[in-house]
Amino acid sequence: MALDTSDQTRVRSARLRTLSGWGRRFAVPVLVIAGVLGVWQLVVVWRDIPDYLLPRPLQVWRAFAQSPSTFMSNIGVTTWEIFLGLAIGIAGALVWAVLLVSFPPVRKAVYPLMVAAQSAPKEALAPVFIIWWGFSSLPKVVMAALICFFPMLVATVVGLERFSEQQRLLAASIGASRLKTLFSFRVWTALPSFLSGIRLGVTLAAIGAVLGEFLGSDKGVGYQILSASRRLDGGLLYASLIALIVVSWVLVRIVDLSEAWLLRGVKRGRFVT
Repeated sequence: MALDTSDQTRVRSARLRTLSGWGRRFAVPVLVIAGVLGVWQLVVVWRDIPDYLLPRPLQVWRAFAQSPSTFMSNIGVTTWEIFLGLAIGIAGALVWAVLLVSFPPVRKAVYPLMVAAQSAPKEALAPVFIIWWGFSSLPKVVMAALICFFPMLVATVVGLERFSEQQRLLAASIGASRLKTLFSFRVWTALPSFLSGIRLGVTLAAIGAVLGEFLGSDKGVGYQILSASRRLDGGLLYASLIALIVVSWVLVRIVDLSEAWLLRGVKRGRFVT
């Protein structure tokens, strides 16, 4: 009986530690958000700032609450454009990174052209895409993919080039082919750098999608921001900006959780064959 009581005590203590850990993890962000909202409210009231310049936090909430279905629909459109653009950018960055690292002649021929193309302003291409594909989601997806592609490409190339001579000799000692060396050694060496590139790519894809919506769209967060600015609706404008920030944060958080899971798997040898 004493043993059962001791076990129950340990279980109870473990639960309390878990709850305490969760409490500490969420307490600081909640307090920071509450502090920001409080300062925001005080500044607006103290300085008597017009609503179209800086609305009160409650007005921002009301802008969302007035038509949540329309608001969420626009957020969904932009999130989908960001996701598709990011997925295309990731796929392109992976394929080109492998080609550039594996085939030096391809790198010498293509990489300078990519750098030169990167220096050109992508904003200038948005009107061309709208002329080609109209006001559909395709121009926004392409814009998002183009803007996030190059930083992820560079991060992936840097990661793949971290393959050391010792790792190369190890792969050769077990008779690994070039393809097996790539997928069993080099890819996992490049993983942290690649995921860092994706984090940057998320924010850039969001910029690309909203930029495309600014230049021509009838839906999405960018369209909603422009519509609010024309009507001097500060509440809707700030609510849209906050929603875009939240979407980007959620996507980055998904990348962080995926990185933690993948790196744990690599350490345990779950993925390396």
